[in-house]
Amino acid sequence: MRVMPTLEGGLRIDVETATDWLVLEQIAPDALQGGSEKLPSRLSALMDDESEWDEMVIPELKEFFNGQLRKVADTVQAAQSKGDPEAESPEGEVFIEREDGLEWYGALNQARLALESRYQFGPAQEVSELEAFPAPKRSAFIRSQFYCALQSLLLEHVLE
Repeated sequence: MRVMPTLEGGLRIDVETATDWLVLEQIAPDALQGGSEKLPSRLSALMDDESEWDEMVIPELKEFFNGQLRKVADTVQAAQSKGDPEAESPEGEVFIEREDGLEWYGALNQARLALESRYQFGPAQEVSELEAFPAPKRSAFIRSQFYCALQSLLLEHVLE
């Protein structure tokens, strides 16, 4: 997978393998598996009882967070559908337009927070520690690192 800025101010992701597609497809499920839908409720613990957080803010935040995940999933699915189903190679392109940068950034952040909450990677992992992880945790850590790298590229090239 290669990621590069576009002249229009977005990012282009060149998908080269089936695994690349799987990583991109996993963004929304990673966010949902780790309980990101509970994030607005967890934030409500910081608010006083009179803030009407539960009635006013939580539904809106849930809708906002789910919209970010839908945008990413729809973009990846649309890019996959443009490919030739008869082709031996799963290559394709995913474009993150400038106007979609915040939604992508938010969805990636949700996925990273959820993975950290579920697997508790900690501040820094040594390669030797990574090799000792069970396969699901190792895979989740690698995806989390990719999500972080993609967020960095969004900050550098798309978001102002």
